Amino acid sequence: MSCKAFRLRRMNEVRVIKVTPHTGAAARSMALWLAALLFLLNGCALTFGYRHADWMIRWQLDHYLDLTSGQRRDVTARLKPLLSRHRKEALPQYEQFLKNLQERVSRGLTQEDLEWMYRSYDRFRADLFERLVPDSSALLMSVSEKQVRYLEKVFHKEESKAASKLQEPISTRLEERTKKILARAEDWLGPLSSEQVARIRPLALSIPDTQPVWRDYRRQRQEELLMLLREPLPADVMSLNLRQMFVDSDQTAPAKYREMEREWRLSVETLVLETDRILTVQQRRRAMTSLQTVIDDLRALIHGS
Repeated sequence: MSCKAFRLRRMNEVRVIKVTPHTGAAARSMALWLAALLFLLNGCALTFGYRHADWMIRWQLDHYLDLTSGQRRDVTARLKPLLSRHRKEALPQYEQFLKNLQERVSRGLTQEDLEWMYRSYDRFRADLFERLVPDSSALLMSVSEKQVRYLEKVFHKEESKAASKLQEPISTRLEERTKKILARAEDWLGPLSSEQVARIRPLALSIPDTQPVWRDYRRQRQEELLMLLREPLPADVMSLNLRQMFVDSDQTAPAKYREMEREWRLSVETLVLETDRILTVQQRRRAMTSLQTVIDDLRALIHGS
């Protein structure tokens, strides 16, 4: 598929993307888009997505808050310097992370490498949310009661869809997720042999079903946010609450959620390490090339080309 065709497809997909676990309107919408664009996309999609992150974020915020014309102008004015600083300060860190990851992949991954990856992700995530807190606080303090009710309706619609999804047999959800994992593996590694699929598939199926816990956690954060928006709070208190909900979410999340995340990470570690262990020389080379593509695109974004 050509880069132009891929861009057009990606733009169409943007129209149906919804914010997933522990949605938090302004802060969460911005962070979701930036994180997705930086960590989940590659090739021309990364370059195209990051360069259009401003309108993607505005679209998502409007979806949740039905922004007024004044709020849209304010969001636009705030996004330009925020994204500029992020490009100059954060993207070089992502580039270095990927270079280090590339070196580790070239020699074969270890348990220590996976722990380093999780630590890096947690650090990048905390940094991203911290950057968003001041502007998100300002936006949320301008939200009217009518917009809070609108947001609550959107949350209820999403909750209904989530509840419907959970009515599916767990085996169906796990099978669907496993297919996506195998497809993503082939995107990065090239075709998998039948023997490799036979080794990877049961490990992918054994990753815990996180959707019920995610659903409970998302509802909790949504209720916290709605309560926050209905209270007349000064800016510093609003920022403090947002930091507790998103920057320090690991400390403020319920024990059941933290245990789920721990089990999920351990299962993913097992899957990744086993997959890495059975890679062919050609597949490892393909993985290195895939990472280099993202590194090159990040470098182009950093230098504005």
